[in-house]
Amino acid sequence: MPLQKPVLKFILVTISISAGIAVYFLPAIHQDQSYHQFADQRTLLGIPNYWNVISNLLFLWIGINGLQKIYQKRLHIIAEVNTAYLIFFSSITLIAFGSAYYHLQPNNLTLVWDRLPMTLAFMSLLSFALAEFLSPAWAAKSLFPLLLTGMASVCYWYIGELHGAGDLRLYALVQFLPLLLLLLLLVFGQPVFKNCSGYWYLFAAYALAKVAEHFDTVIYNRTAGIIAGHAIKHLLSAAGLYILIIFFEKRNYKAGEK
Repeated sequence: MPLQKPVLKFILVTISISAGIAVYFLPAIHQDQSYHQFADQRTLLGIPNYWNVISNLLFLWIGINGLQKIYQKRLHIIAEVNTAYLIFFSSITLIAFGSAYYHLQPNNLTLVWDRLPMTLAFMSLLSFALAEFLSPAWAAKSLFPLLLTGMASVCYWYIGELHGAGDLRLYALVQFLPLLLLLLLLVFGQPVFKNCSGYWYLFAAYALAKVAEHFDTVIYNRTAGIIAGHAIKHLLSAAGLYILIIFFEKRNYKAGEK
């Protein structure tokens, strides 16, 4: 049920401002140190937390694959926001290094390098989604403010941690608000491409990944120590991203859109 673009713009801005105000009035969200205690802590081939580390190779492959296909002009993307797609797949590549580094020695400092590229991925995803469903001009103007906000959310949290007052409210907003806005764009936007299924698969994979992450220990125990939920989270997230690349490669413009 597409909405007129001015109406959808108003809704997106209103929700963003409202979410920001709501998060501001929430109590500070502190980093639970038990977050760093993953179920599968086995050392294999001399690598601590082996499966949580090695599963990040998929992000490296997917990020490079996406960048290569952009360079080869094999993906159907909006040229006006080409930078957003490049940053997105570069961020996926960096997630492989940042997440692997974190899982080698989980603590607040290494977590910074895990979260920074993730915020860049969330924000660049929102930027090119704006171009595909609403307005390339809006997307181009929003990209760098979005990226700066994403990085600031991680810096704000970690600087607070150094002073004993870490606060994840802004980071939580950066992680979940883009997904809500993307959902609204999918439902109410006016897409320039015929097939938008790739985004729905990405949503499904991300939702399942969060479930796997939550049941990290349960899955580890139920599989008799074969694999834990966090490694499955990496696999599911990577699968969603790979499916997105496939759809980017196969989709076509709607008549009269190009």
